[in-house]
Formats: sequence, C-alpha cells, structure tokens
Amino acid sequence: MGSTALTVSPLTGGADELRARVRGRRVLLVFAHADCPTSALALRQLGAVEAAEPEILVVAEESPEDAARLALRARLRAPVLAQSPPYTASVELGVEAVPTAVLLDRGGIERERLVGWDRDGYERLLGVRLAGEGPDRKPGCGSRAVEPPAAGGLDEPEDMFERGFTDGLPVVPPTPERVDAMLAGRDPDDSLGTVPPAHGEATLRRVAACAVLAGCRPEYFPVVTAAVGAVLEPGFNAHGIGVTTQPAGVVAIVNGPARERLGLNSGMGALGPGSRANLTIGRALRLVLTLTGGAQPGRLDRSTLGSPLKIGLCLAEAEERSPWEPLHVERALAEGQSAVTVLAADAPLSVSDHRSRTPEELADVIAQAAAATWSPYWWPMDDETLIVVCPEHADTFAGHGWSKERVRTAIFEAACRPAGELRRGETTELVRAAADDVPVHKWTDPGRILLMVAGGDAGRYSAVFGPCDGMGTAAITREISWTT
Repeated sequence: MGSTALTVSPLTGGADELRARVRGRRVLLVFAHADCPTSALALRQLGAVEAAEPEILVVAEESPEDAARLALRARLRAPVLAQSPPYTASVELGVEAVPTAVLLDRGGIERERLVGWDRDGYERLLGVRLAGEGPDRKPGCGSRAVEPPAAGGLDEPEDMFERGFTDGLPVVPPTPERVDAMLAGRDPDDSLGTVPPAHGEATLRRVAACAVLAGCRPEYFPVVTAAVGAVLEPGFNAHGIGVTTQPAGVVAIVNGPARERLGLNSGMGALGPGSRANLTIGRALRLVLTLTGGAQPGRLDRSTLGSPLKIGLCLAEAEERSPWEPLHVERALAEGQSAVTVLAADAPLSVSDHRSRTPEELADVIAQAAAATWSPYWWPMDDETLIVVCPEHADTFAGHGWSKERVRTAIFEAACRPAGELRRGETTELVRAAADDVPVHKWTDPGRILLMVAGGDAGRYSAVFGPCDGMGTAAITREISWTT
C-alpha cells in the first residue's frame, strides 16, 4: 500500500456528482469491477503508481466493502469511489465495458477514453512507465450497468485463471482469511524446503495457499504438509519427475487413523471421483509442485502426453478390509500411526479378472498386466510398481492362506520371459547380451512390487500403476503430524 492510506467512499449519484467531486483537477477515472480479470490486471498495474498527473480515481461498480477488497488486492494507492446498483454514473457516462478509463479536464469535460487494457494508452495519458507483468493489450468485460454481476465477487475463478494460479480447473482464491484458517496458527514462514525444478521456497504460507486453491478443508493440511515433505526428500527426485518427458505423476497413499478422521475414501471409487478429501489433498500436492516448483506443462514440465495423475491422486488403504499388514507398517511405522506414502507412477491400468479361482491364476493375470506397463520389452526394471488389489482379489489370495510376501513373489515369478522373446523395440542391454533361453524378470527383485488393498466389495477389478524409469525415484513414507 505504500505510505498512502486507502480511501473508499460511496458514490450515490450520477455523472454530475462525479464531476463535482473532481472539478478543478485533471483526473483519469478508471471504471472497474471485481468479476473482470482485465479490471484486476489494470488495477494491479496502476497500483504501483505513486503519483500522476492527471490523478487516478477508481470508480468501482461494487459495494464499499467489495470495492475495498478489490483495491487491497491490487495494492492501490489511488482513492476509490464505490457505486452500487443501478450504477448511475456508469450509465450516464456510457461505460459499457470495464476497465474503461475516462480523462476529464479541470472543467469536468471528457478529453479521451480507453476501453479495455492498453498499456501504451495508460502510459501516454499518465506520463509514467508501468512496470508490472502481463499483456500489453487485453479486452475488457461487460460493465455492471450493462450486464448483471456474476456471483462470487473477488472469488470469481476467472481472476485466478488470469493470474495463472490454476492447474486448468477452477480454484478457490487463497484470500488471507482462508490461508490463515488453513495454517491454524502455524508459523507461515516455516519452510519445508525448496521445490524443484524452479526451487521456490515451500513456506507453510505457500503450501497453505495451494491447499486453499485445491479446495482442501483446514483439517486436511497435516496430510498435505507431510506429502510435500515426502516429495521434497532427495530419494523421491522431484526435479526429475518435474522436467521429464515421461507422463509420470504422483500417487499419495494415506494409512492409519487419518483415514477415518478426514473421511478419506478407501472403498468403492477409491481412485475417484467423489471424495473431497482424496481429490483435494492430491491436487494440493500437485499444485505445490506446479506453482511453487515451476513444473508447469509446456514450460519446465516437458511431459510428452501428461497424465491425469498430474492433476493429483490421493487414496487411502482399506486396512480393515485387507488380510495383510498395511503399507505403512511394511515401511517401518506403527499400525496406530498415520502416514502418507508418495510414489511416482504412470496412470492406473485396470485389471479385470472375474474367472480365476486359484491364487496362482490370479497372480499370473496381475503379473501379465503389470509386465506390459512402462514398455512391454524393457526388462528388468529397477523401479517400483504399485498394485492396488481389490477386496475380492484379496479374498482369493487370503482364502488360500497367501501372505502379502507370497503374493508379491508369485507376481514377480510369473512376470518372467526368455530373453529371446524380449528383443523387440525398446529393450535393455541385459536382454541384448543374454542368450535366448536366459529368463528375465520384469523387476530386478520382488521388493519393487508394492501391494495395497482398496476398492469396493463388489467387482473383481484391481489396478496397476506402472513404474517411472530412469529417474532413480523411490517411494517415500512420512508420518502425519497433527501438531505442526
């Protein structure tokens, strides 16, 4: 705001009252409203102007309260007049679009008018250079005197699109009040580290802003911060994931009491859609990587095709429905702890098997599906594959007394072919050098296969998340803390 206090006054009359207020001064009237991204652009550019001749006077087609919010967002130093319906001054001055700039001389006579955003025009009228970022020209929006106001005021998603604060879907604007609610008293300047590839600082304030943008509730924030901390560990290699031409995204898996506490879905439709907690936590994590880390598609993110996972995916394990130890317990945490595991992966491949009645058959079906992921002939892979086993498939294994380790080993052994059958297209040096009859497994060892249970009780559909190769990335598990 600089040293000049913001002043917002109501404008109750029409053009005559407006002219009377500015008579004897040269004034540039700037008509704007909060539902117009071009108005926001113009006001942000003008907000940095300390003093100008002519003077700047903003006429906001808003209530005084909303006009003040609009001015604060733009960091305006210029005074603001707030006009309410029926927007008489706009009607009488023929303002059909915003932003519209009207230059009045000292006698209140109009000398020039700009409609929409025109950087050169504003610089010429004001005699200053405008240093803000953004386009030099941009069409405006309908005046409230012509078009009825859209619902939402400054929460209008179009403004977020214009600022680039989005993943391509509408977002919730991160107002200071919403960010403070998300932080819930945490120190906003605490940092989780820098986010590759652009190495923006992941302060809690920025992470909270991304959680607000994603639509998270404040109680989800501990999961978001734990997930962000996990992807920032060197072993995850967020830099490689952020810039590669691969389609890999991030899967976040929640275990422990947090699942029930937050209402995370581990049952029917666990991979989406429908659950706010699942979808917004996954999206918040991705927005941190995109907005703070700079991994934006077509810029630093060079993914050839991209993936739905680049919007975000979070799911919970159906621990109560699983016959085995939960994923986080396998990974050295206690069953009563809450944890999130992050994994770089390709989009899920559905595996339908309604006919297998023995665990051997079922393990083979899942193995053949998993063997086709990444590249059908690129064997072996020293990377992790996540397999989400549906409850009915888990029952088949458990009904025959198979442990999770036995299932993992059976899948590993079933995904094995002679080297002579793998010499097509993209293959490995190991395969090229091996004799035709040498057996080659899809993975370097069974430990590269991660198993978890999720999904509805009806339907024998499991899923395989293909691995991300060449990045040296590993799954990372972190405890979820409820106090930091």
